Amino acid sequence: MHTREIIICICLIAVACVRYLFFLPAPLPYGAFVNKSVTFVGLVSEYPDIRLNNQRITVTPSGYESNILVIVPKDQYIFYGDEVRVKGILSTPENFITNTGKEFNYERYLHNQDIYFIVDKGDVEIISKNNGSWLIYKLYKLKEVFMKNIGSVISSPNSDLANGLILGARGGFDTETKNEFISTGTIHIIALSGYNVTIVAESVMKMLGTVFSMMLSLWIGILMIILFVLMAGASATAIRAGIMAVIALVARMTGRTYMAGRALVIAGLLMIAYDPRVITDISFQLSFLATIGILFVTPKVIGWVRFAPTQFKIREVIATTISATIMVLPLLLYSTGILSIVSLPANVLILPLIPLTMLASFMTGLFGFVSYSITLPFGFIAHLLLSYILGIIHFFASLPFASVTIKQFPLIGTIILYILIFYWVFRKNHKYLIKKEIE
Repeated sequence: MHTREIIICICLIAVACVRYLFFLPAPLPYGAFVNKSVTFVGLVSEYPDIRLNNQRITVTPSGYESNILVIVPKDQYIFYGDEVRVKGILSTPENFITNTGKEFNYERYLHNQDIYFIVDKGDVEIISKNNGSWLIYKLYKLKEVFMKNIGSVISSPNSDLANGLILGARGGFDTETKNEFISTGTIHIIALSGYNVTIVAESVMKMLGTVFSMMLSLWIGILMIILFVLMAGASATAIRAGIMAVIALVARMTGRTYMAGRALVIAGLLMIAYDPRVITDISFQLSFLATIGILFVTPKVIGWVRFAPTQFKIREVIATTISATIMVLPLLLYSTGILSIVSLPANVLILPLIPLTMLASFMTGLFGFVSYSITLPFGFIAHLLLSYILGIIHFFASLPFASVTIKQFPLIGTIILYILIFYWVFRKNHKYLIKKEIE
């Protein structure tokens, strides 16, 4: 890095420290009311997280910046911007043990969203509507209608997968299906992170590159990312994933990998400066590592997949998938304790079809705004592709050796693995890096 870039990084780190110490929202002063019945008025500040059996709404009490998570029945219609009166028993989030034996830090996960208390089975009364940001309200309404358009043509669980691919929504899946995604190492395709966005956008771009010019393919890829971010409601997580994906796309298409590496570091520090807590967010960590893998590991592994056809850039798509998987694997082992044995074949069979599946699903939702009959052919194609993806995942998950659980994968082991990976990736590029710095 040049001196100017080093100074920028130092300044961003300093800003992050100051924000963490002095400018993060303070917890709500409700500690004395834990395990007691409370009543408060607040604003629904996020899109409702609709699960299989209930929905979770984030409510910001009047006069405060921090939030309370309220769990209500699934059939009660509550939306962003509603002013509500909530009554229920107040509790604090508690960490829990997952089915792999790992402790999930649920408290930190919610604190990163400025949520410090929970009201389970809350009694919610809507006082007034449309009190939030006009732009965010319209985006969330667009998202809601878009998902309904898909659901009117494609049945569940295929529609749930379509919403997961395009919007990162995975609340509609039952526990068994979620476990199948995890055990096959394919959960990333429905997780709102730069991991899946980058892989999907790059796959689309590479395939379009066989027909259109490099620059046009790049712009189409970036347009898809922007549409994804907007359809996801332009949330902080979606924007973060979009930034990571755009950096990877521009770098891969222009060949300026090492310049993109610098941009990636600065972009990551910008996100940390805005909210220092993001550094503990698993979505941010996976996005960052997957982007590094796509930028720097792909040239290393492209020779491993000479057996794959070059038509529609399938070879590069497979190499990109392997590269991202290599970079995120140690973190996934540490955080989830699951080593998927079938991850590579499952992803290789699925990912080349993800762009087409997303396109068909997107067109289904889009043309739903125009006419139901127009959506039918797109919905039929999307249904077939979604059935294929779910079928592949179910097949590999049913194998007795699909995954191995490692309950206590040590932090030191994770660090050692990343040291070895980075050494392997960059050791032969040392002279090249010096040459680039001189240039």
